[in-house]
Amino acid sequence: MRSPSSKPSRNWKTAIEGIIFTLAWLTLTNITIYFIYVRAVEAVKEQIREGLLRNVSVAATMIDGDQHQLFTSKAFKNDQGYLSLINRLERVRKASSDVKYAYTNITKNGKVYFIANGSPQGDNDKDGRPDEAPQLMDPYPDAGLALRVALRLQKPAVDKEPYTDAWGTFYSAYAPFKDSSGKFVGTLGMDLELVTLKARLVPIGVAAQRAALTSDILAILFGAAVWFFRSRNRILEEQRGLAVDQTNKVELERTQERCSSAIQLEAMATKVEHNASSLSEQTTSNKAKDYALALIRYARARQGIRSSSGENFDPALLIKSALPTHISIQVSSEVPPLVWGDSKELDLIIKSLCYNNSTSTMLASLEEVTITVINEKLNNIGLAVSIRYCDSMVSQGSRAVLITDRDHPEHVFDENSLQFATCVEQVRALGGNLAHEQINENVEVVSLIFPFEKFKEI
Repeated sequence: MRSPSSKPSRNWKTAIEGIIFTLAWLTLTNITIYFIYVRAVEAVKEQIREGLLRNVSVAATMIDGDQHQLFTSKAFKNDQGYLSLINRLERVRKASSDVKYAYTNITKNGKVYFIANGSPQGDNDKDGRPDEAPQLMDPYPDAGLALRVALRLQKPAVDKEPYTDAWGTFYSAYAPFKDSSGKFVGTLGMDLELVTLKARLVPIGVAAQRAALTSDILAILFGAAVWFFRSRNRILEEQRGLAVDQTNKVELERTQERCSSAIQLEAMATKVEHNASSLSEQTTSNKAKDYALALIRYARARQGIRSSSGENFDPALLIKSALPTHISIQVSSEVPPLVWGDSKELDLIIKSLCYNNSTSTMLASLEEVTITVINEKLNNIGLAVSIRYCDSMVSQGSRAVLITDRDHPEHVFDENSLQFATCVEQVRALGGNLAHEQINENVEVVSLIFPFEKFKEI
C-alpha cells in the first residue's frame, strides 16, 4: 500500500525537473543566440572590410605614381607637387564616409615609411593640441600586418580586426598604386573610424539582448509548467496507484470470500452426497447424489483446484473425437498438431458444454465449433475454441450472465446452469478466458481461450 509520506520527496523531484529543464533551455537558447550574434557581427565586419577595401582600391587609381616616387626625402615637404598630392588625398578622405586618415606608404631597406598624410590629426597624447601628422619619410614602426602584406605582395589588404597604433584604433585597408610603366610604387591607406561599426552593431546587440531576455522568460515559464504538470501527473499516478492497490485488495478479499464459500459449498455437497448414498429410495438417492457430485466439481473448480498432469496431445483430434461427426468443426491451419497440457480437462470442458449431463445426449442447440490459435509466443499458444448455439433467449441470457458475473448466484440453485457454470470456473482455473457474443435473437457464440505450452520433448 502506498503512503503519502513520499509527497515531500515527490515535490522536490518535480521541482528539480523543472529547474533542470529551465537550465537546459537557457543553455541551449543562449548558446544559439550567442552564435547567431557572433555570426551577425562577423557579417557586419566583413561588409565593412569589403566596402573599405573597394573604396581604397578605387582611390589608389587616382595617385600619380610617377610624381609620388620623386618624394624620397624630407627636402620635398614644401614642394608644390607634394603639397598638391596632400590636398588630393584630403579630398579623397573627405569624400569617404567615416575615414579618419588617408596616407601613402613605401618600403625602403625593409622599413615602412610615410610619404603623404595631410589628414587633420586628433589629440591622442591628451595635451590639448592636435598631434603632428606623420611627415614625409617618417618611419612607421607600428605598421600593421595588413599594410606589410600589401607592401610585400603588392596587393590590396585589409585588417581582419581593428588595429591599434599611436594614432588610435581603426579598421585599415591598403591598395597598391603604380607608375606609368606599371611598376609598383607604394600603397594608399585609409583608416576607418569604429563609429560606423559600433552604430551597425547596436541594433544587433539590442536584438540579441531582447532574444536572450525573451528566452529567459520563456525558460522560467516552461520550467514552471514542467514543474506544475509533472507534479500533477505524479499526484494522479499516486492516486491511480492507490486506486489500483485498493482494487487489488478488494479483488483479493472477494477471491478469498469466493474460495471460502466454495470450500463451505464443497463440504455441504460432500455431506449431501454421503447422506444420499444412505437413502433407501434408489431414484431419489441417485438424483441427490448426482447433484451433490456436480456441486463438488463446481466448488473445486471455483477454488481453482486443477489437475497438475500434462501430456502432448492433438487438440483438434481430441475435440473432434468428443463430438458427433455431423457437428461442423472448423480447424485453422495455424493449430499445431501437438500441444502440452491436461487433455482430460479439455475433454471434460468440451463435453460439458456440448452434452446434456443428465441425459448424456448432444445439445440440440449446438451448431458449430471453430478452433483457432491466438497470442502465439515462443513456448506458448492460446487455443481459441468458439462454440455456436442456436436456442432460446433465456438460455442465451443465462450463459451470458454466468460468464460476465462470477458472483451471480443462480448457478448454485439452477440444475440446468450448474454444468455450464462449472465449465466456466474450470476454464478460469486453467488460466483461460471466456467471452459471450450475441449474434441475433436465436444465435450466440461462446468463446473459450485455453493457454497451452507447445510440444515438449519427453
